[in-house]
Amino acid sequence: MVRRPKSKLPNLGTTIFTEMTALATRHSALNLAQGFPDLPPPEGLVDAAVKALHDGIHQYAPMAGRMGLREWVCHHHSQQFGSNYCPETECTIGAGASSLIFGAIQALVHPGDEVVVQTPAYDLYAPAIQLAGGRCLEVPLLHEEGSWDPHALIQACHAGTRMVILNTPHNPTGTVCPPGFLDALADHIEPFDTLVLSDEVYGPIVHDGRAQVSIAGHERLSARGIAFGSFGKLLQATGWKIGWALGPAELTQELRKVHQYDVFSTGAPLQAALEAFLPTTEGLHHLSGLAAMYQEKRDRLLAGLEGTIWTWTPAEGGFFQVLDARQLIDGDDGHWAREWTRTHGIATIPLSAFHRPTTPQLRICFAKENATLDAAIVSLRRIAADHAH
Repeated sequence: MVRRPKSKLPNLGTTIFTEMTALATRHSALNLAQGFPDLPPPEGLVDAAVKALHDGIHQYAPMAGRMGLREWVCHHHSQQFGSNYCPETECTIGAGASSLIFGAIQALVHPGDEVVVQTPAYDLYAPAIQLAGGRCLEVPLLHEEGSWDPHALIQACHAGTRMVILNTPHNPTGTVCPPGFLDALADHIEPFDTLVLSDEVYGPIVHDGRAQVSIAGHERLSARGIAFGSFGKLLQATGWKIGWALGPAELTQELRKVHQYDVFSTGAPLQAALEAFLPTTEGLHHLSGLAAMYQEKRDRLLAGLEGTIWTWTPAEGGFFQVLDARQLIDGDDGHWAREWTRTHGIATIPLSAFHRPTTPQLRICFAKENATLDAAIVSLRRIAADHAH
């Protein structure tokens, strides 16, 4: 009889995203849980993918990604932030941003290293740090009133801090890194050898006139950090699983050592389609319109909930809105998220899946067709009415 293997992640099970999506499918519920749009990708992108398949692009892409696509990523960041990345040595295309973030943590975190993470946090970071043998130091992302708390992270960094992980626009809270924060962080860690990983997969999706923030536009942090992005998030094609990493050659070299033995390369015809589509008029128009499109959807959702006992702070960026449920329920938001999937036909993500919140909260993905949002509003209003009595 084979003995049960000793788990390297004994406290982890299936992710909440997989669980809630399966529950939504089982109960034919609206899925506003997992972070994927139900909006179609741009038509020109689909056409470019079909053309790439017919053109016979079926074999491995280069390990670091197609050169034309890497050139586009570097040029795009140069235009947006004034950065100067080399596509040959400082840009890597991978199987989604998550794979590249995971690879960077494995490459750069050594046993015993301390990594500072703001919580609530995307659930990839802590397990990846644990697998690398590092220690995850969690600090609160937000003040009690819900605004970004820059001091908690900065005060946690010291000479022994190996790495800081940033995420803006933030998943799950929808907050955006405030002005001056990157300067303050750079000032504080200047004497240290601390690295910075910046998860920017929702990058240009910022609301209410806010500016997009990236370490690519910060000379001191970009010299010691890697910025990550996602084509899937920006082009409504999350199933393509193609993302990028930008960082100095010495960090990129270490990342690629892991990347080449993890996925090696990804989606050659899809990379070719992205390379062909992004510089087109349709591609440029799509990217420039992302923020306005998603802000309109956020506003549609929140307008539909006005007058209910749901409360919220409008999302500053990304396509997630956190709803405060303290006036509806006490305690376990995970229980109620599952229960409402079964009884009210709407799947959400409880914030307790990301950390231990002081109040019950739910994360709603509003990257949906208007008909989906309107149906969700009906369900959420019904939940509020049922729990108001």
